[in-house]
This record gives sequence, structure tokens and C-alpha cells, in this order.
Amino acid sequence: MAEADPAAPAVSDEEVSALLEPAAPAGIRPYDFSAQRINRTQLPMLEIIARSFAERVTGSLCALLGRDMHLVFESLESVRAPDLQASLPAPGTVAVLRMKPLPGLAFVRMDPILLLALLDGFYGGAGQPTADAQAATAPAAQRFFALILRSIASDWTAAWSAVPAVATVAAAEIEIVKLELNPRLLQLGAPQESVLVTRFGVVFGAQAGHLDWLWPDALLAPVRDALAADGGKSASAPRKQEPWAPVLAQTLKSAELELRAILTQVQISLGGLVRLAPGDVIAIEPPQQVLLMAGEVPLHRGRFGVSQGRNALKILPGGP
Repeated sequence: MAEADPAAPAVSDEEVSALLEPAAPAGIRPYDFSAQRINRTQLPMLEIIARSFAERVTGSLCALLGRDMHLVFESLESVRAPDLQASLPAPGTVAVLRMKPLPGLAFVRMDPILLLALLDGFYGGAGQPTADAQAATAPAAQRFFALILRSIASDWTAAWSAVPAVATVAAAEIEIVKLELNPRLLQLGAPQESVLVTRFGVVFGAQAGHLDWLWPDALLAPVRDALAADGGKSASAPRKQEPWAPVLAQTLKSAELELRAILTQVQISLGGLVRLAPGDVIAIEPPQQVLLMAGEVPLHRGRFGVSQGRNALKILPGGP
């Protein structure tokens, strides 16, 4: 056997890196059950209210304008309050509403070009907006927007009251607080809160646009359970839970585990390990007991032996 060079390092740099590198279990990916989030747009009662409102308000706006127009419910979307506020054009008109007796404020916005087209039609024009969208912030446009809101307020109240599960919780009486020209000054919610956007598509002549109702989380909190209830069912009725626990338990019992038994353990210095060569003998004591493990989890203690010509482990009473 050749003698090792005393000046050479006992362990190379590659071996040091290998010893320090943590071993990652292959094929295992952590799953965080707490990361699950409730989809806030799953409010079927609010969607029913919105569709009923769209049907009612079409007639009200046609009567106000003296000509045909069409309004339909399009979508229900949850948006972070800061993202929504940043997307609102400035300057632009946003109506601030109080929905009595709900706490907090709701908001309504209309595309500026659509508002100007409706204003032109209201005064007998063909519904052609001006080229300058900033005209939507003029006093005449502001007064017309307030007139629209007062004309359709009763339609929203009627649509809200038509759903018993929601009407018994709170009636929606609408009050216009103000019209805000600078959306950056609105209090839509805290940075971590969301705003539910109920979007309606409006078609008037050759002009199309959107009318959006904005519902902060704090406003809908008292009626969220009622809005999330299934149609015709009580909001307080517990949902039927599927018997998944027995199925999961039975499935886990059939899962295969790789067991390992530690027959013995010895300690040796790193220098002694480096000097080992084929033929060297490491003295060990025969184990009195053997620890049976699944991964890093100890399961049982046992006694090593032979059964029917095979190495075997006899499980001993008591814990690991």
C-alpha cells in the first residue's frame, strides 16, 4: 500500500462540496394546504341580481333617452384595490354611492365616450360623442351622469329585493354621495383588499361601452354568505360534505413505504476514513436491537435474525 503524501489535503475540494451539499429527496414536492384561496367571484346570488338589474335598467334608460339602447350583464371579476385604482382613467367621473344599510361605499363608473354618446342622444342627437373624452368631466356631463344614476337606482333596489336570500339580510337603498373627478382620491380599500367589479355592456346606436359597479370587500362582508348561497337554499344551511375522509384513509393504507433497518453505527475520524483501503476491517459490535425506520421516521425496534433462510427482523413490544 502506497503511503499518502502528508502535505496533500485529507479531503479534496470536490469532496468537501459533496459533503456540504444538502441531499434533496427526489420526486417529493411540498404542498401547502393553507395556500388555498376562496374564489371571491363565486357569488351566484350577486350574478342573479346583476342579470335582473340589466333587464330592468334597459327599459329605464330607453325611457330616459327616448330611443332604443341595450344593456347586458357581462362579468363578475375580483381585482386588487390598488390595481383597480391605477387602471381608472384620470380625470374621469366615478360616482360614490351609499348602499343603505350596508356599511362603507360603492362606486359606479362609465366609459367617458359612452357617457358623451348618451348625453348627445338625450338632447336629440344621433348618439355621436365628441372627439375629446375630457368633455365627460364637464358640468353638463356630470349632471347627466347623476341623472342616469337616479333613474336606475330603483331598478337596482328592485333587483336586489327580488332575491329573498339577500333581501332578508339587507335592502339596497341607493344614495349618491358625490361625483369624483380624480379616481386617485377614492378609498377603494386597503392594499391587500379586493374590489368586486360587476361589468355591464352598453350599446347605444353605433357606440358601445361599459358601465361598472365596484363593490369593496368591506361593503359586501355582511351579505357575502347570502350572496354565496345556492339558489333557493338558505345561506345558513351547511353544505353537505362528501365522505372523503374514509376514502382517503383507505387509500393511504395501500400506499407503499420503503423501510430500512439500521443494524449498527460506528464512529470513525475523517483521517481514518481517508486512510481506509480494500481489505481493512472495521470492528463492530453485534446489535442487541435494530431500529426500523420509514425515511427518517422511527417506527419499531426489533431483533435481527434469520427466518426461513432469510434475514429478518422480529418486532419487539414497545415504541421506537
